[in-house]
Amino acid sequence: MSRKIKVFLGAYINQTNAQNLNCRTLAEHLDKSKFEIYTLTIGHGNLGKVSISGVRIFNCKYPVKLTQIFGFFWGIMNSEVAYLPRGNNYKLQRFLVRIFKRKSFKTVENIIDEESLKSALSALRNIERAKENYSFVSRVYSITGFMKAYNNGHHGIDTEGLILPPVIDTMLFESIAADKGALKRIVFLGNDMKRKRVEDFVSIAEKNPDLDFVIVGNGGSYLSEILENKEFKNISYLGILAHEELLKELARCDLHILTSRSEGFPKGIIECAAAGIPSIVYDDYGAAEWIENWENGVVCKTQNDIQQAIERIKSTPDLLSTLSKGAIELSNRYDVEKVVKLYETVIEDLYAS
Repeated sequence: MSRKIKVFLGAYINQTNAQNLNCRTLAEHLDKSKFEIYTLTIGHGNLGKVSISGVRIFNCKYPVKLTQIFGFFWGIMNSEVAYLPRGNNYKLQRFLVRIFKRKSFKTVENIIDEESLKSALSALRNIERAKENYSFVSRVYSITGFMKAYNNGHHGIDTEGLILPPVIDTMLFESIAADKGALKRIVFLGNDMKRKRVEDFVSIAEKNPDLDFVIVGNGGSYLSEILENKEFKNISYLGILAHEELLKELARCDLHILTSRSEGFPKGIIECAAAGIPSIVYDDYGAAEWIENWENGVVCKTQNDIQQAIERIKSTPDLLSTLSKGAIELSNRYDVEKVVKLYETVIEDLYAS
């Protein structure tokens, strides 16, 4: 048998964050007969302690600003190929990649606009730093075709021809998929709720007192202020949920609405789709690339469009069931094993280059 390729996944796999969860799912599903895997956890991670067979883990304890230096040093030094999705310490990554002469790659995971630089890419702060973050690795991949075209056209950030979607553990959510009947319960998933415009979701809930609305994620003071202003009898705020709790909640939901206008490829859309829950989303970030209107979800331009879509679903028998089945077919395109194979091909090709 050929020697295993040593791979470093440069993220904290025990904390909720798109890049962290991407690396966690990779750590779980990469072929252990081909790859020797190194990755990180963080001392205060909200997902607790993690142990994955065949994966070596460095725990970045307090103070993280110091221990992360040792963690990235350890991971990049031991690796032959490094996947470095995080941007908040890119100068450290760049230094270590260069001194150890390691093959490396990144994924661009957001449309780079003013909104994302304030929140999702806040560690980078401006376009120049964002471009610098992607400049030092061997290869850069976009996670959607729309994103590739947008960031190249607006900022000259060129990425590989292969689109490398996020790795989502679709199998977890498939276990709760069930045929949908009448529309009763609508869910919102997300942590950065100001950027994701949770106020639009709350406004939609006000217009539909006959439906239950659920908000899952870290709303912070921003959401608290919105909900304190009025009494919302049909809105439940559940905060951040562990996987088991999230699955129980999604099993009770019929529809997912994401009101963000600045995104990359929202994991929640595919997680919900795997559970048979179709999504209604805005069109600003290229969602029409994977959602076919009224087949596996709905793409809207305005809040009024979302309201009209809800009314159509409520008044049309079997439409929710049709959308639900289409959503499951959508999730199959991003089946975890299919996407992991793409990452394995990238790693093997970089190692051989």
